Amino acid sequence: MLQRPTILVICDYYLPGFESGGAVRTLANMVDRLGEQFDFRIITRDHDGSAVQTSYTTVNISEWNQVGKARVYYLSKAEVSSRRLATLINECNADAIYLNSFFSRLSIMYLTMLRFRRTLKKPVIMAPEGEFSPGALSLNPLRKMLYIANAKVLLLSKNFTWKAASEEEKKDITRELGSGLDVHVAPNMPPKMINPEYDQDAKPIKKQGEARMIFLSRFMRKKNFNWLLENLRGIDEKLSFDICGTLEEKDYWEECQRIAASLPKNISIRSLGPLPHEQVSETLTKYDFFILPTLGENFGHVFIEAFASGVPLIISDRTPWRGLAAKGIGWDLPLEKPDEWIKAIQATVSMDNDRYRQMSAAARRFAVEWLSDPGIERSNIAMLNAALDR
Repeated sequence: MLQRPTILVICDYYLPGFESGGAVRTLANMVDRLGEQFDFRIITRDHDGSAVQTSYTTVNISEWNQVGKARVYYLSKAEVSSRRLATLINECNADAIYLNSFFSRLSIMYLTMLRFRRTLKKPVIMAPEGEFSPGALSLNPLRKMLYIANAKVLLLSKNFTWKAASEEEKKDITRELGSGLDVHVAPNMPPKMINPEYDQDAKPIKKQGEARMIFLSRFMRKKNFNWLLENLRGIDEKLSFDICGTLEEKDYWEECQRIAASLPKNISIRSLGPLPHEQVSETLTKYDFFILPTLGENFGHVFIEAFASGVPLIISDRTPWRGLAAKGIGWDLPLEKPDEWIKAIQATVSMDNDRYRQMSAAARRFAVEWLSDPGIERSNIAMLNAALDR
């Protein structure tokens, strides 16, 4: 049996964490689906992505752990240093390094070491996870632009293979760094099936004259919920919004609360906190629609999870999930036209149960068909092999 090539993933957060969003799901699914072909090792931090940095209790810290098909090393807070990271990288002697984020702390640490030749040079796979979208770069822009400028020579190296989750993300990357990069488009890896026991008849009745919506995401300025709230003032129908996700920016949440307090009483907003991944499908199924006016997503695992739970979307047009209205599974709308958002929301409220059932079933069919596409796995394997061939 041929020895599997070793891919060393360096990421701020991994299982059993879930609060940092889709990046963890991408990695976990990649390991699960491709772990027979590649030997995955992962170096990560010992806590989840929330502000409260409590160490995991279900894994061994400062040791290698077998987690699914990967060997995972959880750095204690004292070990998050260039010296310790360099030691672990050298011990692994991997065939390629996979950086899951461009702006994460561990990625910056590794790129800094590369710049000063403090660690072995290996082929590098850079997966920026949407960080080069205009919306993402508009947050703390000066700091990000300075970092990109300082790292640019290194990033243009022939040793780098770039992973873009969509053609749009590829355009974002090349716009900032130039067209000479080796960029492979490979959708973020989903599981082979989501919500396999889904029952369309178990969906709650959609009441005409009201709509139950869920916002399931990391609650941060990039997700743009304040913009949505500001544009709800003219709606007099019954709407409920449940926010499921970590409140990452306290001042931003307080800002949203102030806006919410000024809205009419027919609109209710609740924050339910972070949701463990194993509860996502069951929770989504209870809602009529999923809403996210994001400033930009390179993929969005939660979108396909919503579809798989029979939940149509109302999202911005700054994601790869486009043409939803033509497919009868939701709306992807420009943020520059808030009137279109109001029109779509009003359409959801006035929708009766029969029409909703058709839309919900179409969303589920779309998810099943999309997940069965063998090209998703092939493109990710091709991306990894391209890096290994350098």
